[in-house]
Amino acid sequence: MRATNPIEPECLESALLGSNANVYDLGLKQDEAIRLRRIKDLEHENALLMRMVSETQIEIARLRELLSSN
Repeated sequence: MRATNPIEPECLESALLGSNANVYDLGLKQDEAIRLRRIKDLEHENALLMRMVSETQIEIARLRELLSSN
């Protein structure tokens, strides 16, 4: 079975040198994925909020025009 994520040369070097350093930390990769997903979710939420603000401003302008015509 082939690895889908290649191990970086620095990780291999540290493993070959016998250091006790963490060779490949999947936790860091998961943390980064969670952070990127959260950023994407926040950007989507921001776009929805901006749309609501825009629609609210249009509705306020429409209501003001309606009130001033009466």
